[in-house]
Amino acid sequence: TLVPKSSTSLLMKGHFLGCSLTPAVATLPKHMLQCAEGILVGLSLSEDTTDFNNLTANKIEMNNSTNLLKKLGLSDLFPKKIKLNDILVIDRLSMHINQPYRVQDLRSQYLYKLMILDYNVRYLSFKPVADPPLEDDGTTFDDFDFFNTNEELTSGADLADTESHIHPMDIHMAVFHCANDFLRQYMYTKLSTCQFALPFLVPNQGTEGLEFPFWPLRHIKKSWQSITNSSADNPGKYQTRQMFSTPVPVVSFLRLGTSFTSKSQIMNSVISKQRHNVFFNRHCKGSAPNSMLMNGVVEIAWYCPGGKKDDIFNDCDDIFDDLRLAAKNRNEAELTEELITNIKQCIGQYNKKQSIENCSNEARKLKFKVDEDKQSFKDGHELAQTLVCLLKEKGFSDIKKEFLPLHGELWHDWCLKNKQQYHLSCKTNESIEQQQSVILSDMEATRQKQREIALSHNDFMRSFLDCLTSSDHSEDTKFYMLQWLRVLLDELSSDHLARLEENYHSAWSQMRNVPKSKEKAELDMLRKQLNSLSENMAACTIGLQHIMREVGQIYECSVKQSVGALPALGAEMLISGYPLELMDGDESHVPLIWVQAVLKSLIEKLGDKKVYVLSILGLQSSGKSTLLNTMFGLQFTVSAGRCTHGAFMQMIKVDEKIREELGFDFLLVVDTEGLRSPELSTKTSLNHDNELATFIIGIGDMTVINIMGENPSEVHEILQICVQAFLRMKRVEIKPSCIFVHQNVAEASAGDKNMEGRRRLQEKLDEMAQTAAKEEGIDDVYSFSDVIQFDLESQVFYFKNLLEGDPPMAPPNPSYSQNVQDLKSKLLSVANRSIGIRHTNQNMLFPDVQVKLVLSQTNGHTYLRVRCDV
Repeated sequence: TLVPKSSTSLLMKGHFLGCSLTPAVATLPKHMLQCAEGILVGLSLSEDTTDFNNLTANKIEMNNSTNLLKKLGLSDLFPKKIKLNDILVIDRLSMHINQPYRVQDLRSQYLYKLMILDYNVRYLSFKPVADPPLEDDGTTFDDFDFFNTNEELTSGADLADTESHIHPMDIHMAVFHCANDFLRQYMYTKLSTCQFALPFLVPNQGTEGLEFPFWPLRHIKKSWQSITNSSADNPGKYQTRQMFSTPVPVVSFLRLGTSFTSKSQIMNSVISKQRHNVFFNRHCKGSAPNSMLMNGVVEIAWYCPGGKKDDIFNDCDDIFDDLRLAAKNRNEAELTEELITNIKQCIGQYNKKQSIENCSNEARKLKFKVDEDKQSFKDGHELAQTLVCLLKEKGFSDIKKEFLPLHGELWHDWCLKNKQQYHLSCKTNESIEQQQSVILSDMEATRQKQREIALSHNDFMRSFLDCLTSSDHSEDTKFYMLQWLRVLLDELSSDHLARLEENYHSAWSQMRNVPKSKEKAELDMLRKQLNSLSENMAACTIGLQHIMREVGQIYECSVKQSVGALPALGAEMLISGYPLELMDGDESHVPLIWVQAVLKSLIEKLGDKKVYVLSILGLQSSGKSTLLNTMFGLQFTVSAGRCTHGAFMQMIKVDEKIREELGFDFLLVVDTEGLRSPELSTKTSLNHDNELATFIIGIGDMTVINIMGENPSEVHEILQICVQAFLRMKRVEIKPSCIFVHQNVAEASAGDKNMEGRRRLQEKLDEMAQTAAKEEGIDDVYSFSDVIQFDLESQVFYFKNLLEGDPPMAPPNPSYSQNVQDLKSKLLSVANRSIGIRHTNQNMLFPDVQVKLVLSQTNGHTYLRVRCDV
């Protein structure tokens, strides 16, 4: 039954938010109605309730929960004692996933499967259950179960041994209760990517209160596109927003009394055309009649349209005052369609929206436990808020110029001069030595200007460094500050950037529609407008990476004794799992002094350790960052277009139990920007791509060559760049390895097609190797295997599509997750036969880079010159 209220709203334009209350919610409707005042609340029936005022029932429930945690091996980790760094490790699961041998293995398998975006994590169980045949998403083929009114449920749970069976959602909630705030944030991000509902209100174990996990919800981002007011020329506005602060209409689903109609499955049919189980329900694999930790939990999910005509929700104008729908003995499709139609009708009447952020005051009035009320949260927020307030004193386009001046024009000039000293000409009146002397003098003058600016730190940088170096703040407070800073910086610029992007799209549309007969002056004016908008967007984009780039420049241009503590900040960020910029993407330059100082500090903190370096190359928007994030649980930036600028590195610890077997202690993962970026001109792009490929392949023990789709021209482009780079490595006696990953291949499981694809790839590689060898004047190269050791059968992988359906509501493809696991196992098996790089190496990550700098001046070859460019 849907019960509209006069001052409420249901769906915002092209947007839907659903909340689910699971069993044991006798007192929750009052809480929810107060918390969601001004929201249209939908009520459905529940098959079980629990009286929170009954202390005896509470004790029984607490004992059951304690026994469950003990059974899962989580007793010592409750509450909130599992850290993010505890799971971001290379362990046995990384090499091979087996069925859990013990109940205690379930929690590690849950976290690992969630990390690699395998949505079958929701159906994880210890004891095999005799189920009916299953579809890929874990639901039964028997669609009649949707409205089964018999008292005996037909799910596979009926056949489960209730003494040993653990409900999949109990595993989920047990890990939630034992995860600290940063791990919860990580879990929510992964669950959201898997298109699963998230815990919204959670009963505190052992108390009568409710917990409101604001912090992990704060980091959920969603993208959508509405077709409302769209046209052929204007396909509708595409938006990406932090959902915590985005006002949306809310629909709440509750159950009263007893019913055998699955509330959660009705909701799934309403918001998911793919029949994906956004909300877990009784018909899912592994479900059981009783769940210990899900009682009283409220879950939340969002519906986001993709800008298509068949979107379930977009924009509606009509009203339906009072709605009562009977579910019993109804056809599923008819009921779902009627429900969607009536929900749409309700939208037109009520135009009030609600954000999670707006619920905070009401939640505190109701005495809900809010995680952000913890003192370290408050302290971190206060520090970050102070920093952002300083930035707000200037206009968006002036923020970098005023507060991050060292890596602006001065850094640009220094990088240009640095490259020029290796591009000296013999055709001038000056000797090589004279030219180099002038350049070095200019570089030192630029450094002096930087030094003068650095001596008088602006308020923002001074405050930022004080926050991270002061002993007055705990480590938790410092990392909360960094996370808060990320959130607040995003909020600061998101709306302004959205307007600039809209203006850019408008100007680009005008330019495309200008008739060829028009004067060139009109086109030039539009080009200038586009360039100006592009520059403004770059100037207004500010993140933690830009602030750390400024820290690096402060270190490089200053007297080292006065800034000796700065490299330790970078090292601590690497140890804590933050990506650190390795190559400045705006200048295509590696700040060697800063990076080597950070790595030296890393040695001091960790000792003499062996590191294996994995890098990746591919065209722009080919899924490189997504692949690394899925494979190792990292959080590199992902989006359409040039989301990564330059190169970033992130460190992953190897579990002590397998260090001897693998032969290294840490894996250093290097993510890179895409080749053939449309943002760069053709000539600039060619030089830039060759430099980037040579650098990335040169520093990596293993390089993943990522290819998206089956476009022959794109495949040819990426292979040409990479073969040339590998050939340069051969000239300087560096012997890296590579693995080719061919993504988005529709018939990835077809063996015959794979064999044909491999054969064609081998022919192209051999042909390109011969051509490149002739250009470089190298003899005895007849195949790609003459350039590097390469096995076609074991070093080429074919991946299926990342998503199972159309975005933005499509979940990840389980086959993609399996492909990722196979690749990861292969990478680690190859790595244990390779020689890692020791931290104590004199030149850290770049031992061969500096050798090539010397050779470039001696031999003068173009391929060696690239090494000093970067």
